[in-house]
Amino acid sequence: MLYRVILTRNGEYKKTLHRCKTEGTSYANFNKLKMENEVFFEKKFINNNGIIPAEYKIYVVKDYEETDKPRLVRNKLGKLVYEKPIFGIWTVLHDSSYKIEETFWVWGYNNSTDRKTIRDIIVLLVRGMDDSKKTKQVVVVNNKLLIHAEDQFDMVICKCKKDGQRLHHALMDAAQSNKIKNLLFMGTANKKMCGDYYEIIHEHTGWNYTKIWRTTTRP
Repeated sequence: MLYRVILTRNGEYKKTLHRCKTEGTSYANFNKLKMENEVFFEKKFINNNGIIPAEYKIYVVKDYEETDKPRLVRNKLGKLVYEKPIFGIWTVLHDSSYKIEETFWVWGYNNSTDRKTIRDIIVLLVRGMDDSKKTKQVVVVNNKLLIHAEDQFDMVICKCKKDGQRLHHALMDAAQSNKIKNLLFMGTANKKMCGDYYEIIHEHTGWNYTKIWRTTTRP
């Protein structure tokens, strides 16, 4: 008999986080994962044939046996029903929501092997801010967040505009909490402003305008 703690995303199996031979050990590891589940910027969207919301959960499960007593859970209609073996092979003993840290593609870095966390982006944000005469702008342009000044251009490509806006607000909160001055948080660029920012992106990246105009990372 095997017990596991598994991770799912939108109801699909992702991986096994822990496996053992006793229920008690499995619960102990499940509770440890829950207690240690702290993220700085939660992943809320994924690119799966389109940009869709992401929901992650962890489960304590055991190998299914016919004598297992299933849980009573509410279905989508709110009705109490007996839970079927998950993925047809495991009996669910317990579950909980789970947070995953988001990572970002920053222009100039590999978008698969060198993705950045919000902590990395904060480092880019405060770079050179010991110069009191220096001012940086932070602005959302479609799904892109720009950090730029006369001598700096950094661009974070987010999955969608909502993610870019979430990142903008999180960076602004961090800057205010740490009393970092000379940062202008411009919010989301309107159509008129976008034209100027498209030129800045083109100048620094050499991207064609079709690529610059895109609003999501969906192929």
